[in-house]
Amino acid sequence: MRDATRTLLTGVLVAAAAMLLVTLFAAIGSDRLGYDFRTYLDAAESVREGGSPYVAPESALVEQGRAYVYPPQLAIVLVPLTAFPVDVASALGLLGALAALVAALAVAGIRDLRCYAALLVSAPAWNALEMANLSAVLPLGLALAWRYRSTLWPLAGVVGITVAAKVFVWPVVVWTAATGRLRAAGLALAVAAALTASAWAAIGFDGLTTYPSLLDRLADAHASDSYSLIGVADALGLDGTFGRIAMLVVGGGLLAACVSLGREGDDRRAFTCAVAAALALTPIVWQHHLVLLFVPLALSRPRFTPLWLAPACLWLAPRAGNGEGLESILPAAVIAVLFAVLLVRLKTRGVAAEATT
Repeated sequence: MRDATRTLLTGVLVAAAAMLLVTLFAAIGSDRLGYDFRTYLDAAESVREGGSPYVAPESALVEQGRAYVYPPQLAIVLVPLTAFPVDVASALGLLGALAALVAALAVAGIRDLRCYAALLVSAPAWNALEMANLSAVLPLGLALAWRYRSTLWPLAGVVGITVAAKVFVWPVVVWTAATGRLRAAGLALAVAAALTASAWAAIGFDGLTTYPSLLDRLADAHASDSYSLIGVADALGLDGTFGRIAMLVVGGGLLAACVSLGREGDDRRAFTCAVAAALALTPIVWQHHLVLLFVPLALSRPRFTPLWLAPACLWLAPRAGNGEGLESILPAAVIAVLFAVLLVRLKTRGVAAEATT
């Protein structure tokens, strides 16, 4: 009976994942696919033509969510894709995002097909794939950091590149240092700084002086509409200052837990706290950012359990904006419950779980 139930569940999950992938591939050639990736391509095109990838902070594109706001290295890396038609390049972006998500679970040691299907049927993964957002690559960076945690340069390189790609994952550097890998943490910061400085130099530091203002304008325009703690506070009718205080308190508490657990030698729980802190401390959280959840989930649950379906609950929340009522706080609730379960269960499994890795 148990085998029949497992077979049925596997079939349902795989069929659902296949249907969603077919829907995505059917959108190739339309503006709906690669919404964010097309913004990256516009920035890359500007770089190729010798211009700046950045708009002025007061540009309407910032409020519309169409401004390029990443460090310049992403635009530089994508310059070769500007030789292709935009629809072709966007399709390649989708394929790259899909490959990165699948590879992240493989690197984390997942061999259960149901886990891959659960990833693909989740709202965060769908959102990341449909927009071909850079967030889809971050889980692979985190998984590689865990895989190479016992090394020096591979760990430093992976963490440095990941932080340089999206700086909000910087708490992973704290995890690296807290677990006694001080040299790797220092080298990771050096790698991130070198990559970023080289990229700015490559575009003649164009836009560097206004870049902080651009990020501030972005946060002012979108933080209260996102799923960050600032957005949750706004949805509850609280002042934005309360949300920022909550962000610092929760994020700071998670970082303190990361350091404490790291010093105790509890590598896995410290890593989980670092990932949670990355999400808690960023002022803007969209659904595609939540693909990060699958890395600590994979490390804690290498085989499928109902917990793998928790991110699928986020289909009840809108992908653009943070909705109203329950929709506004659902992602925060799912994140809180998921991390609480992971941390509690990891504690009870203790050294035995660590020894199996």
